[in-house]
Amino acid sequence: MLNRIETRIMDYIFSRCRGKRTVLLPPKDILDGIAVDSRGNVITKFEITKKQLEVHMKNIVLDGYVDFSKTADKDGAESFVVTLTTRGEAFRRERSDIVRTRWRSIGWKIFLTLIGAGLSSIVWLIVRAL
Repeated sequence: MLNRIETRIMDYIFSRCRGKRTVLLPPKDILDGIAVDSRGNVITKFEITKKQLEVHMKNIVLDGYVDFSKTADKDGAESFVVTLTTRGEAFRRERSDIVRTRWRSIGWKIFLTLIGAGLSSIVWLIVRAL
């Protein structure tokens, strides 16, 4: 299961792939992409170092979402060659299933709470009538 930072990284990678399976991403682009929200505001809790990024990328590989390798161009600038696996291609669907399941669970708990409140009211009325 991915944590928040890994989910942000996967969101960024998935958005950059745009239908392709493999993409070349410099670490700076990933770091900048996960630390900024859709309105351009910086989110400090998602600011991580390059070393932490590599650890999170390895965790994403272990979870089976992507395969990645490091490469350097002739100027020495590092980049990640990221390839989505089958599970990585289904990332958005898996995320929406998790959200849907969470809402179903919350709805079921609210329903049971209302049933319990109704039953306790009925029992209270019966006891009071005696």
